[in-house]
Amino acid sequence: MKWNRSLPSGTKDKLFREANGAYQLEQQVNDIVKKRGYQRIDTPVIEFEDVFYSEEKNEKEFYRFFDKQGRLLVLRPDMTMPIGRVIATTGIQPPLKLSYSGKVFRSNDDMLGEQNELTQAGIELIGYSSLKAEVECLSCAVEILEELEIPNFHFELGHAQIFRLIVISLGLDETAKTELQTYFNHKSLTDLQRFVAIYPSELDAFICAIPRLFGEVEEVLPVAKTLLPNESKIIPVIDELEKLMSVIKSYHETISLTVDLGLITLMDYYTGVLFNGYADLVPDIFLRGGRYDHLAEQFDHPMIPAVGLGINLDTLVTLQYQLNKLAALKPPTTLVHSSLAQLGRAESLVKEHPDYQLSLFETLEEAIEYAEKWQYRQVIEVLENRTHVIKVGDQN
Repeated sequence: MKWNRSLPSGTKDKLFREANGAYQLEQQVNDIVKKRGYQRIDTPVIEFEDVFYSEEKNEKEFYRFFDKQGRLLVLRPDMTMPIGRVIATTGIQPPLKLSYSGKVFRSNDDMLGEQNELTQAGIELIGYSSLKAEVECLSCAVEILEELEIPNFHFELGHAQIFRLIVISLGLDETAKTELQTYFNHKSLTDLQRFVAIYPSELDAFICAIPRLFGEVEEVLPVAKTLLPNESKIIPVIDELEKLMSVIKSYHETISLTVDLGLITLMDYYTGVLFNGYADLVPDIFLRGGRYDHLAEQFDHPMIPAVGLGINLDTLVTLQYQLNKLAALKPPTTLVHSSLAQLGRAESLVKEHPDYQLSLFETLEEAIEYAEKWQYRQVIEVLENRTHVIKVGDQN
């Protein structure tokens, strides 16, 4: 059978500088969250599909396969739900501050050119109902992005309850809900006007204004409140956003922060404040998070308040590569060559000098040829009673 030389769609090899940069960046993020008191958690890359089951989840996003017992497995498309499974099934007691990093896999349309294999890092605060948890998430994100020298990053906040309360108030079925969600995402004023004509309610003015209810909090939130009935359950939600954004700005005076009341959750388990992260030269959202108080209930566990965020590290590696911020591997200057009998002495010499590298070639000529190709400054030949230094390019 002829083997396929290409990679699966949406995957890539990382070589040398990029691979080293990705590793260093992941380590930096892990070091920051460790200092902030987070405990590391690792979950399997392979899970039973039931862990990610949702009536709203599109199964096409999963890489699905069967085990030998015929049970349906998936490569994890998300990190938060496995952590919910851990909390619900292991008996560990909240409150907890957890951190993670690892691969997630999502099967996107080949024509979209999106990555199907992502490296994600994040934090989860389990058992905290206070808005202080949202403040901690965003403060942690700020520290990470500043440490990584990500230029001109920006946060956009929304709230999962806004769309959910509209759906409940209008009594929408799944088809109508999906339709409205599309109009929210596209900020389509014409479609929203047509929609409220079919499903009229006291929220008509607010729904039709969604395409323009984003931007500076001082401008958007007061306008939004005037469009809602006085007794609307959406008003306390907007008050919560207003309070959170005020606290965040008092902590981080220079933070770039806006609000979008039409923000729709990527994952249906979110129940409260949502946040997305953007940066210059990054075409897509690279940070997502929010509150998800009812996730544990999907695993037949009592409600546990929780909030978290995840960062697409691959996107940040690409950005740092573009900005020439990836730390270059320090090249070795000297190749140390010996016979097999003198290999121990040669290795001892290499251990004493960080910029020396051991030659694994059989002959000195091969070692010199390799040193010239990779621009070493010299080759040291370890002989029985002495060493011989050969300057690369000068073999006399």
